[in-house]
Amino acid sequence: MPDPRYAIVTAPLPYSGLRFVTPEWMTRRKATAVVAALLVPLLLTACSHAAAKPLPHPVTLGYCGSNPQVMPDVVLVVCATDDITAENLVWSDWGAQSAHAKGSATVDLCAYGDCAAGDYISVPIDMTATRIVHCTKTRRAYSTLRYVFPGGSPFKSVPLVADSPSFFGGQNQPVPPRDQTVSLTC
Repeated sequence: MPDPRYAIVTAPLPYSGLRFVTPEWMTRRKATAVVAALLVPLLLTACSHAAAKPLPHPVTLGYCGSNPQVMPDVVLVVCATDDITAENLVWSDWGAQSAHAKGSATVDLCAYGDCAAGDYISVPIDMTATRIVHCTKTRRAYSTLRYVFPGGSPFKSVPLVADSPSFFGGQNQPVPPRDQTVSLTC
């Protein structure tokens, strides 16, 4: 008669043949199963906490009362006029401290001169947006925009430091942005 403390078990592959199962072996097997059952929920909880970290809100760009946009493809550079409108913008490094764009600008050559009708041309433009500010708890935006015309200023008759309305012949005449830099709004 077999010893009641031992059982004969037929195990599937890779354990072929007969195997003796002792009470100690069963206790270790149960302990391993309990530890595994306790560790799985702990690991899942730890992973879910790491994934729950909130992402920062996207950085936007808004100007002249426009709706803030992420990587806009059109920017009205000079507020309330169509003197310089940047178009077809392709941005790089968006969300970083400085974002850069290349595109084309439709420029009114008569904007800072004495013309009866506008004379528009399209020229290359490079733009850099900087100084990220927190507008609200859920919105961040660039607060400074600098632009440059890589082929030189299309406003040939306007000196680089023309920042006074009197230069243009009167108080009501618009002036170009100083140092080709404009402040942006949230």
